[in-house]
Amino acid sequence: MNRKMERVNATLRREIGVFITESLADPRIATMTSVTLVDTSPDLAVATVSVSVMGTDEERKATLVALESAAGYIRHGVQDRVRMRHVPRLQFKLDTRMEKTAQMLAFLDEVIEQDRRQSS
Repeated sequence: MNRKMERVNATLRREIGVFITESLADPRIATMTSVTLVDTSPDLAVATVSVSVMGTDEERKATLVALESAAGYIRHGVQDRVRMRHVPRLQFKLDTRMEKTAQMLAFLDEVIEQDRRQSS
């Protein structure tokens, strides 16, 4: 990925995150929602926005539906905040890396605890 795309992705990630936090008042969006990654297509037509949502599966799904339905509004709000000729169409997806990391850490803690009990 070239430097321009890295800058575009970083700018979009920051501004979309700020816009969601400060300007969206949809009750379906969980309070612990953060934009973790933006991947923009080379032609700048589409940006895939990965979001991490702390909460239940139901809250995650509701947040994703709310973000998808507000994608146009978010896009126009970000357009007003950044100096880009064209803000890409936004697609949202859940980022489950944090949850998988937490599960792995819990598993490792469990293995360590079992090992301690067996060695005692």
